[in-house]
Amino acid sequence: LAASLDGVRAEPALCWSGVLPLASAAVPFDAAVVPGSPSVRMLCRDASKPGRAATVDGGALWTAVSTPQLARAMAGSAEAGAGLRRREGPRADAAAAKLLSEEVSLLLAPFLGGEHLRPLSATATLWSDASAADSLHHPHECVSLPAWRLAIAGEFVKEAASPLEAAALSGLAAGEAVAAAL
Repeated sequence: LAASLDGVRAEPALCWSGVLPLASAAVPFDAAVVPGSPSVRMLCRDASKPGRAATVDGGALWTAVSTPQLARAMAGSAEAGAGLRRREGPRADAAAAKLLSEEVSLLLAPFLGGEHLRPLSATATLWSDASAADSLHHPHECVSLPAWRLAIAGEFVKEAASPLEAAALSGLAAGEAVAAAL
């Protein structure tokens, strides 16, 4: 298992957090995986998470996770690269936040009658090791070690249609495995 885990490479992602005008409440979903987008992998309304406020700073808080390709391109760009790699530099964060704000606006527009919402505020942060580039190709969604009441879960264990689906299925399987071992 250890040798297999050593072979799993990590991919980067940008995490965008933006406060959108309250008109975004009309969007008919709380979260979406966006497999056809070259820029955004996942989009989520923060208020749909348990215990989160419905409004933040006069708007609705949304989170988007970029594709690895966009994160690599932004980290390698002359304008944004150095600041993103070191998690500093307001120009770098502003460039990534602006680009992802535009992408999120384009993705949400069809659900808002074509209206493009501009965020009231937005930030972007680079995660250099955000997700696995490949999986272990394990036959099960999680690696279960019942004698230790332990299960290893994550998108890297078994391949699925998307990394987010793989992580969710793996987490559910791990919970079931640990509960069965109790």
